[in-house]
Amino acid sequence: MKIFDEAMRLGLHDMGSKERLWLEAAALLRDIGASVGGEYHESSRELILSSTELRETLGYLGLRAVAWIAFFHRKKPDPLKYPDPEWKEFLESKYWSVVVKLAAILRIADVLDRSLLQVVGDVELEKNNDNVLIKVYSEEDASIEIERAREKAQLFEKVFSVKVGVRQVSK
Repeated sequence: MKIFDEAMRLGLHDMGSKERLWLEAAALLRDIGASVGGEYHESSRELILSSTELRETLGYLGLRAVAWIAFFHRKKPDPLKYPDPEWKEFLESKYWSVVVKLAAILRIADVLDRSLLQVVGDVELEKNNDNVLIKVYSEEDASIEIERAREKAQLFEKVFSVKVGVRQVSK
């Protein structure tokens, strides 16, 4: 959630509490398909969409948004080129760009905690013209997480029209 909040602070987006909730839900549910043996995270999207409780909490549109954010949090498929008919239908909604931006944020956040060992203690974003630096605070070696974040930054760069750098900083 920190990357979402920092991007808002820098004026990269004007999304609010509803979109933040969608991101938080997608972050919690992103790998649910893997727990039941799903491939390509399609199972995650299907499990999310089948949840009556989530539909009651998030509403139909919010539930679909969370499912797509969770689905696109991996490097592939590219949401800007994904040919799925259901996605193409969602692209016609006013929320498609929000979903892609949130997926871009989640891609970076996910790899910064890929080991699940909480190597990264905190992050801070700095903006200088069209460049965004993600400062990764860690007392441990976070070189793997930083390299993966650099790899996953492509979608973020496209949808926020910036160039992303990632650097480790000690507290």
